[in-house]
Amino acid sequence: MSSSPDDFDTIRLFWADIHGVVRGVSMSADAFEAARDEGVGFANGVAELTLEPGMLDDPQFGPETGDMLAIPAVDTLAPLSWRDGEGAVFADLRTVDGRPFPLCGRTALQSVLGEFRDAGFEPLAGVEVEFSLYADEEGREPFNARTSYDMAAIDRAAEVIDEWDDAMGAAGHDLASVHQESRPGQYEVTLEYGDPLSTMDGAVFLRHAVSALARRRGIDATFMPRPRGGEAANGTHFHVSLWDGDGEENRFAGEADDALQFPAGRRPDGAGLSETARHFVGGLLSHVDALTAVCAPTVNSYKRLVPDIWAPTTVGWGLDNRSTVLRVPPELGPGARVEHRLPDSACNPYLAMAATLAAGLDGIRSETDPGHPVETGTATEGDRLPRTLWSALDALAADDVLRDALGADLVTEFVKLKRDEFDRYQDSVGDWETDEYFDAF
Repeated sequence: MSSSPDDFDTIRLFWADIHGVVRGVSMSADAFEAARDEGVGFANGVAELTLEPGMLDDPQFGPETGDMLAIPAVDTLAPLSWRDGEGAVFADLRTVDGRPFPLCGRTALQSVLGEFRDAGFEPLAGVEVEFSLYADEEGREPFNARTSYDMAAIDRAAEVIDEWDDAMGAAGHDLASVHQESRPGQYEVTLEYGDPLSTMDGAVFLRHAVSALARRRGIDATFMPRPRGGEAANGTHFHVSLWDGDGEENRFAGEADDALQFPAGRRPDGAGLSETARHFVGGLLSHVDALTAVCAPTVNSYKRLVPDIWAPTTVGWGLDNRSTVLRVPPELGPGARVEHRLPDSACNPYLAMAATLAAGLDGIRSETDPGHPVETGTATEGDRLPRTLWSALDALAADDVLRDALGADLVTEFVKLKRDEFDRYQDSVGDWETDEYFDAF
């Protein structure tokens, strides 16, 4: 049950730009009441700011193009645990005449979910979000010196974790688990399984809450995909299943299949994968190059997609295989699901989930064969993911299915923004290049 505006003195109106950066405004509860139906106006160019930040040379929405409206999704209104008397609400972006604003990722996800429901499916999703904590605001020293699943890291961060739990619980998003990831200061938070829109709201809110709470403690939190060389990287893994319209039958669950052999012989008796699940996997694999642009949307993202740091490099699916883009966990039957391991911590969760689902639905409609599961962890010639943001953007620009699902305007502006980002990267020279080449030539 959502909160009432009368519960608060001030309310933050949230929306995510095309990068996934949370933007919005804080207003009095009285002002919110006046704006809740008609929305709050923003210069529409704010939705396509670069990360620098700045404007593109050729924006779709320049200063002469007026406003967009952020319409509160009032059912998401909830308290901010770290601010007495203050609430927060997510918003959908609309044009001034009430049409969906073309650069709104949250709206794009709702549109794709509508396609599934029209086809008789009810998607469910969970998400695992990884990020790095540093003991100082300059990000110099990891928050701890521990590694994978070390319980001392949980004790070290116990009060911080309590704050995350309080913040997410107050906002209506339950934490399923928290653990230390593979590198010092790296944590993974798992959100409860549920409706994909609410789950992605939770992923967006988690970034905001973790960063805000870290600042209050004088520490630093980053969701950068690979914040330091030599360290493991931060992913955002989606777990997805499809159910019937009544939510009673997992449509990914199939009959026993002796060909499904999990590592160490793990396979539930009498359980397998349905053709629907296989076609869903096939759809993701057939669009994987374009998906990479949306799920790994920064130059830094491609320093995560390398061997030996538990991130996917191989274009394929695997049975409990964490080297592949898609992993099928051994919990089949009612728990049957597909883990999409390509998204990283810098993706726009709404866009990445919308693209994931759209690719899967195309696979179901086209009855796409995923081929055999990958059994090794070695990437061989011809089965690597795109190695750069630019090449992934080429694939996205050419993918009609994702263009139609996300919206032509959104894909066009996403590609322009990210090409601009890549060009700015190309115009800089880093320490590694200087160390490698300055005295060599």
